[in-house]
Amino acid sequence: MIKGLLGLIGGTVVFWILMTYPASLLWPEDPTWLWSTTAAALCLLPTALTLVWARRADPHKPEQQLLAVMGGTGVRMAFVLAAGLILFLNVNAFGYQRFWIFVIVYYLFTLTLEMVLIVRSPAVEQAGQKH
Repeated sequence: MIKGLLGLIGGTVVFWILMTYPASLLWPEDPTWLWSTTAAALCLLPTALTLVWARRADPHKPEQQLLAVMGGTGVRMAFVLAAGLILFLNVNAFGYQRFWIFVIVYYLFTLTLEMVLIVRSPAVEQAGQKH
């Protein structure tokens, strides 16, 4: 589980570096560093929690795996949308549509990375070999 979390965090940090610097060159007058860092954190926190949830689900019970993946997706989406909307409506620095570009890109990246980590999980591979 720790290895998966480290992979998720490390992958997100590398993606943050690859995304933030070019974005700051593209939009030098905007607070792209703030938007990118906030969007990365907004998406990373619930993704890490859902990854832990999915890893704790019994790999021999497909219904638990499905609940963890689908439930995690719902929780993640609700959290990211609610937090992003609160920032967008209440904090002047986030009241720009470009902020949502960062949120969407990080959301899709962390979701993809989480699914890769879940599918490549040793427990999932062992459960697949037993059937």
